[in-house]
Amino acid sequence: MLFKTKLTNAMLVFMIFMSLWQLDVSVLYGIDLLKEESLFFLFKLFRIGSIMLPPAFLYVGYVTLKYLTKEEAKWMNWVINKYTLGVYSAWSLFIYVINWTDHGVLSLKKIEGFGSAISVLYPVYGEWSYLFVNHIKLLIVSILLTLISSRKVTDKYVKNFLTLFSLTFLLTYLIGVLNLQAGTFIYSSQIAVMIFSIFIFFIFVHMSTKMIRETTQILKRKEKEEQIEITTSGLIHEISNPLTIMKGYSELLSRNEQLDVSAKGMVGQIKIAGAHMHSIIINYNQFIKSGKINTEETDVMEIIKESIVLTSIKIKEKDVFIELNEQKNRVANIDKDKMRQVFINLINNSIEAMDEKELKIIKINTYTSDNAINIIFTDTGSGIPRNEWDRIFAPFHTTKEAGMGLGLSISQRILNSHGGYIEILKSNEVGTEIKVTIPLIDYGKLMDGASG
Repeated sequence: MLFKTKLTNAMLVFMIFMSLWQLDVSVLYGIDLLKEESLFFLFKLFRIGSIMLPPAFLYVGYVTLKYLTKEEAKWMNWVINKYTLGVYSAWSLFIYVINWTDHGVLSLKKIEGFGSAISVLYPVYGEWSYLFVNHIKLLIVSILLTLISSRKVTDKYVKNFLTLFSLTFLLTYLIGVLNLQAGTFIYSSQIAVMIFSIFIFFIFVHMSTKMIRETTQILKRKEKEEQIEITTSGLIHEISNPLTIMKGYSELLSRNEQLDVSAKGMVGQIKIAGAHMHSIIINYNQFIKSGKINTEETDVMEIIKESIVLTSIKIKEKDVFIELNEQKNRVANIDKDKMRQVFINLINNSIEAMDEKELKIIKINTYTSDNAINIIFTDTGSGIPRNEWDRIFAPFHTTKEAGMGLGLSISQRILNSHGGYIEILKSNEVGTEIKVTIPLIDYGKLMDGASG
């Protein structure tokens, strides 16, 4: 699910440099395959891998910040940005240029492995070798900064992957840095990369499996709404044509003076039935259109507060108390107008359910879990009968004397179109608790991230 995103592009760049680092180390084992001059040239050439690892890892941290809001990123945008990344990359290239001079690497010397069974080459460093050594040690700064930023990522799968990725590479770094010492050179980088590769493989597979499972559930809900739209739109079109004819002729017949009172009464009934059918079609058309959304990154708490303001007159008239548990940074990709309609519907329903009650309280709480924002609406109303729970969200089903019974069905359709859902948690004579769930991450937007 993360393929073709900026994050995976950053990971790919990092893995390329890591592979070049290993290729650089493997050159030193080719003493029996190539001349020492050729091996020395290849060693300096492939050294771009180890030298560019620090800025490459910092680039992963830089892309990670794109998953955070401005409030979440805060000071980190001052530390990890395109300017510091550019300077860090330029410095790394400077170190790589020095690598080709006598100030960097002078030559390669033969050293013996464990028990003198293996002979390998080891670089003889020049007078500026401390620059390379300190540069490699700076990699730990990139790792720590990326680790800090990853812990603030909202998407739990991306957060867990980046955290484990950073920690695993930190372990790889601590083992691989032994390459800087001739006495511990032989197997340190190979062991480090083997550990890193195994861990990252399992971490990535685990993350991908969970993301695919969750995204499949979201897509199923969206596909269900699209199928409803296709089926119902055709039905509305087919009914509208004969209804228009019926309304037209009934209107003409009602003006005919030759009809007796009984006939005029029947024509009047036809007109009333036609008007009722027309009203149903208009409302059903509204229901269908409710599934068409235009999303943008929005603070859900702001939409909830706007919904409270828009229902404030009714709240005051009915003497209702609203208790809002306000949370920061509840940002999701939603259609602001459609989601506001959902919240207004739920608030109005709760107000109507408490009409006969003395204690009139609506509590609104939000929390995040399972990669979603959950909003709980709790009222002190008369409740919904248990046998109505499964039918309450069906179009035109209502327990009220007035109304078309579309409020909750439209709310459900809007949420399904967002990949979310609405459900009754509990309801009895002392009140009702309804949960609205909105996916926190728009995976479709993440998939398009690389083209942005």
